[in-house]
Amino acid sequence: MHVLFLLSSLAMGGAERNVVSVLPYFQNEGIKVSLCTLNKRRDSPLVEDFLNTNIPRYNLGARRMVDYSSWIRFTSLLDDEKVDVVHAEDQDSILYAGTVYDRRQMPVIMTRHVLEEPASALKSLLRSKMVLWTAKNRMNRVIAVSEAVRNLFSQQANVPTSKISTIYNGIDLQKFQNLSEKSEIRKKLGWHPSKPTAILVSVLRPGKGIEIACDAVKKVLTIIPDFQLKIVGSGELEGELKNYAANLYPSVEFLGQRMDIPNLMNASDLLIQSSWSEALPTVLIEAGAASLPVIATRVGGTEEIVHDGVSGYLINAGDVEALSETIIRLCSTPQLQVEMGDAALSIVSRNFSLATQAKKTITVYEDMLRHIR
Repeated sequence: MHVLFLLSSLAMGGAERNVVSVLPYFQNEGIKVSLCTLNKRRDSPLVEDFLNTNIPRYNLGARRMVDYSSWIRFTSLLDDEKVDVVHAEDQDSILYAGTVYDRRQMPVIMTRHVLEEPASALKSLLRSKMVLWTAKNRMNRVIAVSEAVRNLFSQQANVPTSKISTIYNGIDLQKFQNLSEKSEIRKKLGWHPSKPTAILVSVLRPGKGIEIACDAVKKVLTIIPDFQLKIVGSGELEGELKNYAANLYPSVEFLGQRMDIPNLMNASDLLIQSSWSEALPTVLIEAGAASLPVIATRVGGTEEIVHDGVSGYLINAGDVEALSETIIRLCSTPQLQVEMGDAALSIVSRNFSLATQAKKTITVYEDMLRHIR
């Protein structure tokens, strides 16, 4: 079986990171895999990780969504490489793959990585509706990254749940373990050896609640004046958020886009996720792999990762008071950090491995092909 994974580009997003990580595990199961991107405009340092997989990448060089020359390149690729299944992973690639189903009658599957598509402008609203229509009329199967996504998407696209399979994204657990001691990592990073430190890893875009975390820090500093928050990531709101938190520096520090997330997490005491909406935030799974307790908002699939009061705490989105109080509670009880971190590692190890993700996805492919034939 040859499966062609389809992405818009190799941007530093959750879907892209997961695809790059999981592809070798399909090979381990005897599946031939390739990656096709619509263009390279938003490529990131993730390209380096992908190159290490030695998996073929094809790029269509699409200048726009409707680009006849890139479509010809795509259909030629499907024929030349004898592709059996096209697996689309993001908005543009889902729309692109829908044309394959329509014109070539090739088996097509999509993964729904989000709860809601961006719909703040007319163009994004139309694309959002097109994705829902494509899922219903041009996809053989849908994979949802959480039960929350599965149930909501079934309603949004009017697709029966029997057509949607929930498969959790996995991560490479080993990357987050057997690293240096926290004190040694902090020394290399230039962090203070003993100040209570939280990390927040996110694309800096609307809906991530970064300003809520900053507001909570103001309250935390009145009780724990040496508390530190390290914000990791970049995005369209980076400049605006830096200005918002300027008076909190150095207690709040923006580290930019980083590729050493395992070290950063292992150097931290807890992780904060303050989003207003999430499907299945990979960062919470990564925190568990690093034995890091989390404080996360009770949205989307977060409850499928974080067990409230066991591996971390869940709070309501936008609740600055609850976030600040919970940060203070965790920072004031180091033993609780250890206990919750151990519980988080146990939960993640059972449910969120890349090998399990690949095996379950292959089962969906095989079932889909049986029904088509």
